[in-house]
Amino acid sequence: MKDTHRILLVEDDPAIAALMTDMLEQASYEVDGPYATLAEGVEAVAERMPTGAVLDVHLRGSDVDLLAGDLDNYAIPYVLCSGADAHQMKDAHPTASFILKPDMGTQLVAELHRLLH
Repeated sequence: MKDTHRILLVEDDPAIAALMTDMLEQASYEVDGPYATLAEGVEAVAERMPTGAVLDVHLRGSDVDLLAGDLDNYAIPYVLCSGADAHQMKDAHPTASFILKPDMGTQLVAELHRLLH
């Protein structure tokens, strides 16, 4: 039986979250979320320990630095997504992949596959 990777999805824009969920599910990932707040994402990691994650860099005025730090501590690979290029999070979390939302397409699934396999 093939192992299913559970991907934590933290994204506060409902339309983008729906698009990401569809893309991940079509690629045979189990999606945990989407979660729209930092607190929900942190709680999900503590309760369900994903095998990978996709994080929106900005969530309703806050960034996901704390959550990214938790994922780093647990050695859980993740992709950071943002609408703006060259974000400070890239420097703070160099092991994470970074994707611009407008260019997301199949790049999101390809990066998760690279990180998890």
